[in-house]
Amino acid sequence: MKTWAELISEVPDVPPELLQWWLSDFFDASLTHLPLQDSPSESQLTAFTQAVVRLKTGEPVQYVCGRTPFRDLELHIDARVLIPRPETEQLVQIALDRFITSGDRVLDVGTGSGCIALSIKKARPGCQVSARDISAEALEVARENARRLGLDVDFKQADLLTEEPFRSSELIIANLPYIGEIEKADLPENVREFEPHLALFSGDDGTPLIKKLLKQALDVLTPEGVVLLETGEHQGAIWRQQATELGWQVESICDLADRERFWIFKR
Repeated sequence: MKTWAELISEVPDVPPELLQWWLSDFFDASLTHLPLQDSPSESQLTAFTQAVVRLKTGEPVQYVCGRTPFRDLELHIDARVLIPRPETEQLVQIALDRFITSGDRVLDVGTGSGCIALSIKKARPGCQVSARDISAEALEVARENARRLGLDVDFKQADLLTEEPFRSSELIIANLPYIGEIEKADLPENVREFEPHLALFSGDDGTPLIKKLLKQALDVLTPEGVVLLETGEHQGAIWRQQATELGWQVESICDLADRERFWIFKR
């Protein structure tokens, strides 16, 4: 019987690091403690073969594994939700470092897997955290993550802020779709073909949903409230113009790759 290392080396069309990622998840072991010199059992070999078939199609390894880390959480995910990115971890850290204190009311718009809302609730259990998404399927994933993690977040289906009462939140945080339809062909194939388009694309240039949110937020935030957004790296001129037109004060923050990705809007 071949070892795991031999099996991985013989798989064409799948990068070995993805197979090692899958194996790490399968054994719940770190990459430095993989049983590469062991031989798989028959049931383990079957699972490996099934994973290889899916990975060969280009399906993201996070979907094949069915879970992904986000900050200090382990989230269950599938093709109903976007795969959380490291940049969104930075968005949460900005919120925690600068804006959220115990007892605040925080609203996560476009929650997807629930990664933002659940991370904030775990870090600030005294906060009232709510989350909204237009997708009923995404909310099923988010609610299951909340149940499994034992975190009390109010998830509701809504089109942005249409269901919110007047002046209800100290912080609105959102990682809404910000990719334009005209950019679709430029995306990596595994993103374009497997992640939900509802969570990726917004109009031709990626801005309509965020523009709509910024208008609605004026009636939902408390007077001292803040909107914190993750957006596309080349949209800075658009958000500065929106701030001027709607009467917001605006500040941008770059991500770890020095791309202008995060935006703070205050009254």
